[in-house]
Amino acid sequence: MKKLNLSLMIFFTLFIQNAFSLNNDDIIGYWKIPSGKSIIRIDKEGDSFSGYVVWLKEPVYGKNDKESGKAKYDRYNSNKELRNRPVIGLKVAGNLVLESKTKLKNGWVYDPFHGKKYTGTVESIDKNTIRIRGSIDKNSFFGYTQECKRVNPLNYVIKN
Repeated sequence: MKKLNLSLMIFFTLFIQNAFSLNNDDIIGYWKIPSGKSIIRIDKEGDSFSGYVVWLKEPVYGKNDKESGKAKYDRYNSNKELRNRPVIGLKVAGNLVLESKTKLKNGWVYDPFHGKKYTGTVESIDKNTIRIRGSIDKNSFFGYTQECKRVNPLNYVIKN
């Protein structure tokens, strides 16, 4: 029984220590989206955080596309004047502000492959995992969540 109590004490000590060791710097970095098709870089910009596409698995349109071989660009943007922007380097999250040590809120996220902008939040789950949520409503009831994994930028050809 003493071994069980000691094991539980150690577990809870480590759990609590890990839970409180996260901070907003854990959100800064390079993150691969679940499909593996892109990597975004999240940085602090002034008092808020932003995200940029820095890598695409397929950076040019494929042979079955009418623009085969051309670098992917923001062609689905609802604003026609912005449709010529390259996807690599595109700002896809912005105005995210700290709600807590592990959560950013009140910002926006943009999906360049569908041309849609959403209310955004980012939450640090652990040092190597974040959840990005895009919602059509400000209360975050209706939307989608992606769990992204931290990657080492040295393993990819990154465009900063």
